[in-house]
Amino acid sequence: MKTILLVGSSIFEQWSNMKDFAPGYTVKNRAIGRTMTSYWMEHLADVLTAESPDTVLLYCGSNDINNGILEEDIIANVSQCCKIVHSLSPAIVFAYFSIIKAPQKSGKWELIDRLNSAIRTGLPVGNLYVETNDVFFSDRLPVDRFFVEDGLHLTSEAYDTLSTYARPLISDWMRASNTSS
Repeated sequence: MKTILLVGSSIFEQWSNMKDFAPGYTVKNRAIGRTMTSYWMEHLADVLTAESPDTVLLYCGSNDINNGILEEDIIANVSQCCKIVHSLSPAIVFAYFSIIKAPQKSGKWELIDRLNSAIRTGLPVGNLYVETNDVFFSDRLPVDRFFVEDGLHLTSEAYDTLSTYARPLISDWMRASNTSS
């Protein structure tokens, strides 16, 4: 059976309805709340070696913003995570889920837009970028019903909506990646 591996911070750690995400794939969730991109640079190779995934989905960067990590460092760290994945196995396909413009980050939405744009542009051809803000942001505001009281974490409705949105993107991308490799 093929494996999809989720890594990153609490947004992915709490994504519990991923179990039946893609037919023929097992989903393993190794995301850890409060982690930053630097953590994944240090530990991603070990997790990949232990899990041997076919597909890696990463959500990370939000905590970096909260901790004042420089924009260029966040971008470089995500890029390095992508390189780590491909250096361990060129056959692993990699997807990055964009940093969410959550209510808690209302003063930093322009920064998030810049980060997401730079990360998207920097991904190698064949990697997938999933724009989460197409789901969680509407009419230049976050959709309130998708966020719990802390203004950062997601409701179960938000995860259902994210799954519905991301499932065909990831399925089509994995299918295309498997035919081209």
